[in-house]
Amino acid sequence: MKNKKKILIILVAVLLIGAASIVYYYWYENSHYVSTEDARIAADIVTVTPQIPGRITEWNVSEGDNVKAGANLGWQDTNAVATSSGVNAAALNAVGSLMVSKAEITAPISGKVLKSSVVPGQMVSPGQALALIADTGDLYVTANIEETKIKEVKKGQNVEVTIDALGGQKVMGKVEEIGQATLSTFSVLPTQSSNGTFTKVTQLIPVRIRFPHASEMGLAPGMSVEVKIDIR
Repeated sequence: MKNKKKILIILVAVLLIGAASIVYYYWYENSHYVSTEDARIAADIVTVTPQIPGRITEWNVSEGDNVKAGANLGWQDTNAVATSSGVNAAALNAVGSLMVSKAEITAPISGKVLKSSVVPGQMVSPGQALALIADTGDLYVTANIEETKIKEVKKGQNVEVTIDALGGQKVMGKVEEIGQATLSTFSVLPTQSSNGTFTKVTQLIPVRIRFPHASEMGLAPGMSVEVKIDIR
């Protein structure tokens, strides 16, 4: 009987110690770190658009190609301008020269072509997206932090970044920039309710994090990571 009582006491003690350890762990983590899985690799992305309307006569890049700023991506047809009969010769020459100078489509930045949505022969117009180029030489992490925790986050704090694509490899980085508005502020769809009802939702603030050699690790924009910001 005494042995059973001792065993029971030991089991209760073990359970209490285990429970206390779990409580301490979560207290320690929450009081010393701000963590989130809502984070990903990111890069500055620029849209390639034509300056003039016209048919694409030549397109020299594909998705995945690396390009340098100013590199030729393609050409547009300017024959319609050159054969126009609605203006005098001097004006035609001036307009034609200007159009020819703008007919070359070049890369606005150095980086990787993430998307190419044009084929030779296609008619395009100014402002139309022809390609997306990401500055993959300057990758960083964008983490979305809950507004209830953002006050604890400061520039320069150390961050442990866990990279899913590299089998959970951990690297150390630092908080570089804290967003000045919530993600919903920039949403295309309005968050205000039009029927008089309202559901409170915790808002997210974007935080930019950088870590050394990010562009040398074979990472791509959009890859998932986890971040653990040291707020001590």
